[in-house]
Amino acid sequence: MSESDNRKHWAEQEERGSLWGIMFLLYSFKFLGATVCKIFMSPVLLYFYLFNQSARTNLKYYLVRLNQYHIGMPKPSQWHILKIFFNFGFGVVDKMSAWQGKVSRFKMTKINSELFLKLQEQGQGAVIMVSHLGNFEVSRMASNSYKNTRFNVFMHTKNARKFSQVIKKFNPEFAMSVIQGDALNMQLAIELKEKVDAGEFVVIAGDRVPVKNETGVVTVDFLGEAANFPIGPYVLAKVLNCPLLGIFCTKKGKGYQVVFESYAEKIAFNRNNREEVIKGYAQTYAHSIEQQLKSAPLQWYNFHPFWNSQ
Repeated sequence: MSESDNRKHWAEQEERGSLWGIMFLLYSFKFLGATVCKIFMSPVLLYFYLFNQSARTNLKYYLVRLNQYHIGMPKPSQWHILKIFFNFGFGVVDKMSAWQGKVSRFKMTKINSELFLKLQEQGQGAVIMVSHLGNFEVSRMASNSYKNTRFNVFMHTKNARKFSQVIKKFNPEFAMSVIQGDALNMQLAIELKEKVDAGEFVVIAGDRVPVKNETGVVTVDFLGEAANFPIGPYVLAKVLNCPLLGIFCTKKGKGYQVVFESYAEKIAFNRNNREEVIKGYAQTYAHSIEQQLKSAPLQWYNFHPFWNSQ
């Protein structure tokens, strides 16, 4: 695979076959169960491992960085790279459990959940950052278990709304609205403000750079090397005048650990200090991911170039 293919933006690579694949797996899960679904998925995962050189290269780069930053982490071996592929694939099966409202089959350990409960009790929404680490869908359903909580999720891919429609066929109670796109315009800001004031939550990736807006990033240190992080979550939290949280959900044995983190009650900056303030928040978020990776090093599901040197 050429270097240009490896550098192709993640959004251009994730469309191919993804919708049909999700539909097939959902039907397999619904009628045959999780175990059979994992059996069906195994040769597919092995195929992508064998023939996706770009993904293997990027995961190896990640493991090298992780080893140089944290002591005692998994070595950058092909076995550990394969393990990440399978962790990702089997995590999709767990997502399907969440999509169908069967999250109760997992033992959920919640850390700092009072941050989320407090907002729910106050009827206050927030912006929530998620990352390539772990499995947000399971944490979303765990959060729903407190009360009926609605999430509005930013997704960049063309099939974003179709994904949501397919999932709702299997679970009409699926309380998630999909916001497709990259830019925040005035009309969307007003709509989101109304949702947040009504106690709804806006979910946005805290470590995915914009598809078209290359200036919408700040460069921070991540695992000891420069990487671009999006400014979107921080601008959004400022525009909506609401708290900014992060959720990390990682597999622990047969269950999941959900960690809630608070980054700001309100975000404030002006034209003069905008980049400096946002960079500070982004660096804090990058450090949060680094700390979570200590206990879940093989649950980093980014298969594309992430660091600026790649």
